[in-house]
Parts: sequence; structure tokens; C-alpha cells
Amino acid sequence: MKKLDSIQVLRAVAALLVVFCHAAGEVGGHGVSASQTWHLVNEKGLFGVDIFFVVSGFVMMYIVSGQRPGSNAAAWFISDRIVRVVPLYWAATLLSICIGLALPALKHKNCYEVAYVLRSLFFVPSSNPLTGAPEPVLGLGWTLNFEMFFYAVISLVLLTGIRRVYLVVAAIFVSLVAIGAWVNPENVILKSWTHTIILEFVFGVLFAQLRLSGFRIGATAQIALIVAGVAGWLLMGPPANGTFDMRGLVWGPAAAAIFAGAVLGRRDIAYPKLLLTIGDASYSLYLTHLFVMRASSLLVDHLSVGPTLRVVLFFAIFVPGTLGFAVLSYRKLEVPTMRLGRRLLRQRLGETRAGKGVSTGTQGAGT
Repeated sequence: MKKLDSIQVLRAVAALLVVFCHAAGEVGGHGVSASQTWHLVNEKGLFGVDIFFVVSGFVMMYIVSGQRPGSNAAAWFISDRIVRVVPLYWAATLLSICIGLALPALKHKNCYEVAYVLRSLFFVPSSNPLTGAPEPVLGLGWTLNFEMFFYAVISLVLLTGIRRVYLVVAAIFVSLVAIGAWVNPENVILKSWTHTIILEFVFGVLFAQLRLSGFRIGATAQIALIVAGVAGWLLMGPPANGTFDMRGLVWGPAAAAIFAGAVLGRRDIAYPKLLLTIGDASYSLYLTHLFVMRASSLLVDHLSVGPTLRVVLFFAIFVPGTLGFAVLSYRKLEVPTMRLGRRLLRQRLGETRAGKGVSTGTQGAGT
């Protein structure tokens, strides 16, 4: 499957938004000047997740396109997703637990009850027993709970043998959101699986079908979509009370517009190699940047400098440090575990079209 550079660039942009979102929260929480600016950066950086989800919907449907639905395709798909997502996520989660146990002063929201940890590791939406927040042990993993639910639904649809997978997946997710709006469930699992944010996967699924059908747009339409998407992102956002139940209907269309403008064009664009490298390492960047961020913050907090210089030094250490660590993680952990996992899958499930059709270049957790 052809690697799409525009997808990698969107991944890079999404990951960088999340990185600067958390970095702004880190420096803004120390009472530095222009704290309102940092609050705004923190809030707007959340949009990176919405881009990730649209990208994921597109990539997953690209992966299963042209395959014959059935048990073999379903087994290949979900097994490959586990190989791709689980090793790094488990490593990051266990590292977080080890740090929390060894140096509890460095970790907020410490809670390592066995049941809670197991739910976190196996992508079951749950609330932190200590704070009540709907998040796993590694807070960033909340997005992966949605991702794995999306993968599970695709696998079940493939298992049924239905050929128009994209239509069934879209119908299921739209129905779930409608049920959620009607019932308004309190259970954390049901609330997650009926949240409007899952509509962002649907946008990506439909864009994949459009691109596969040969649909393309001109440069003017591309620019208009990207401008409209950016405007929607900047002008709208989470409500003052912090809840964002309508996220898929507020930021979802904005993320979809930016995605369409970037991916559905008639001509390929030559992107900077740095962005493509960051896109390749975006999953590692997403899961590891908080570790580098806390280390950078601890380092500069012990320097006898003013608050403004402290912020400058923080970003001077954090940005190159987190990018370098992410690329190292991608090359030394992600790629080797993917290759090993897929080799084991081929030995167990056999060389099939489903196995060969998965492209390392086009896939990723979408996070």
C-alpha cells in the first residue's frame, strides 16, 4: 500500500499540537507571565487528538480496502493492530507505574490498584479510583481506548463477511452516538463508546472511500477547506465548564476539513523531511513526551534564573529532547517490535493478502 506523505505530515502536526498543549500546561501552572496565553495554547492543543482520530479512520479503512471480509481478514486486522499499539503503550504505562512507585512526589494522581491497572492495560474505559477522572493509569491512553474500540468494531464487521465495511462501521458509530444522546449514560464505558468524538473516525472512513474511488479536489478547494478547518478550530473549543460532550460535532468537522484539504488534492506535495520523520515517530512522540517534559521541568526549576528565562530554557531542552527521544523510541522499539510481531503473525496465520496488504508506512495508532 502506497505511503501517503500528507498523512504523515498530519500525524506530525497532531502530535506537535498535543506536545505543546501539555508543555503550555506545564509552564502555565508555574505562575509565569502571560498565563492566559499558555492556557489558550493548552486548550487549542487538544485539537491534535481530533486530527489523529480522523487520520485513524482513514488509515484503517485504507488497510482493509480490497480485502475479502471473513474470519481470516478479521484475525489479521486485529492481531496487527495489537502488534502495532500494545508494546509501546504497555512499556510507557509500566514505566509510569515504576516512576510513581519509586518517586511518588513526581507523579500526580497516583493509583495502582490491580483491577484499575489491568483495565488500563487492556483498553477498558475506567475512572481513576483516586480522582474519579475517566482515564487510565497513563492518562494519555484515553485516546487508545477509543482507538481499540474502533479496531474491535472493524474486526467484528470483517468477521461477519459484509463487503461494504465502511458503510456498516459508519452506521454503527452514528447509531451509538444517537443512542448516547438519547440515553445519556453515566457508566464510563457506555459513555465512552457513545461519545460524539467517535464520529471523527467516521469522517476518516468516508474520506478513505472517496479517495479510493478516485475523488480528488483542486488546489483552491484544498486551501478553502484548510482555512475553514483552522477557523473552526480557533473560533470554537471546549466550554467553560471543561466538558466537551459535543466535541465530535464541534471540532470534528474542523479536523475533517483540514484533513480533506491536505489529503484529497490532485497533486502530491514535497514536504520537509523533518515533518515526515516526526510523522513516522508520532506514536512514540505522543506516548513518551510527558516523561521528557517532567524531566525538563525538574531540571530548569532548580536553576537560579527568572521566570521568563526559565520558560525559554524549558522549551530549549524539552522540544529537541522529546523529538530526539521519540525518534529513538520509534527506531529502536516500535519498528523492531512491529517486525517481530508481524513475522510471528505470518508464521501463525500464514501469508495471506490480508497480511501483505498492511503497510508500515501508512499505518499507526492514529495517536
